[in-house]
Amino acid sequence: ASGLPFFLFSHRVLARALFTLAAAMTMAMPTGLKGKLASLEDFISMQNEELAAQRQEIESLRGDKSNIEQHYQGQLQEMKKTMVADVQRMQEEVKKHFQQQKAENSRLQQQITTLKGEKTSLQQQILGLQRRIQEIEEHVGCD
Repeated sequence: ASGLPFFLFSHRVLARALFTLAAAMTMAMPTGLKGKLASLEDFISMQNEELAAQRQEIESLRGDKSNIEQHYQGQLQEMKKTMVADVQRMQEEVKKHFQQQKAENSRLQQQITTLKGEKTSLQQQILGLQRRIQEIEEHVGCD
């Protein structure tokens, strides 16, 4: 009954009521007006009881629905809180790694600049030594 649309639910209740009425009519149907009236009152009483039971079931299902919604809403809020914390933590880690990489890049760039300077100095020294060798060779060759 809980998964059916209202109009199907009400048709089902009506069908059950008609079936009950038909069954009551086929069983020793009173012939007098008072008997028929009493039978009809019994039928109405049964239907009122059935309606009250169905209303109670609906209220119970509404309560269950509300409890389930609250449960999942709580889980959703907890997941959101956890995810926000995770994203913030990851952002901080990325920021930290970015800063470390930037510092490493700067250190390496400084080393490259120093090495280029040393290379230039060594090249100049080599040129100076080559000239000196050439001068010595020319001087030795003249003697």
